[in-house]
Amino acid sequence: MRTKRSHARGSILMDLLIASVPSMIVIALLIAVQWSTLSAYQRALSSNKTTLDAYKALREIRNLSQQAVQASVNGSGTQATIFLPLRDASGAIQLPVQPDTANPITLTVNFSTGTLTMTTNSTSRVLLVGIANRTPQGDAYSPFTLTQYAPGVQALHIRLSVQRTLRQGRANITSTAWFEETIWLRNASSP
Repeated sequence: MRTKRSHARGSILMDLLIASVPSMIVIALLIAVQWSTLSAYQRALSSNKTTLDAYKALREIRNLSQQAVQASVNGSGTQATIFLPLRDASGAIQLPVQPDTANPITLTVNFSTGTLTMTTNSTSRVLLVGIANRTPQGDAYSPFTLTQYAPGVQALHIRLSVQRTLRQGRANITSTAWFEETIWLRNASSP
């Protein structure tokens, strides 16, 4: 037989259970929102890193190219060679301006490894990783082209498709960013 006291205990337990269910639902919703926010944050970080790395590489290429006296691109467009002005021992540009053919700067895109490499004085350095051989639309492209507009007026066109893969849960999400830059070679002479 149930006493008044056992009935009160059961009632308190039921009240406690009913009161805690909404709290558990709110906590579950907060965890879900936090999880999706963290995932979106990771995607944004990956995208920002891709953009920042590409802009750094393009800025370095642009700074060197704008000093170039001469530039050339191989037939497939995966390699560009930049010749800076010949300098004397003190670092001043020799006049008349001539290309320093002994110390070319070579930019190479290797699609199989996904890298953009700069070689200067037999020293190679990777400027950018994650380069894809297709545009975001799926078309093939040439990373480097050189256009001669008039004698002494050249432009180096750089196109890079950069992919980053982000692991999200059990899935990998791949994003592709397209970067394109035209650099006027201010000091260019006809090769």
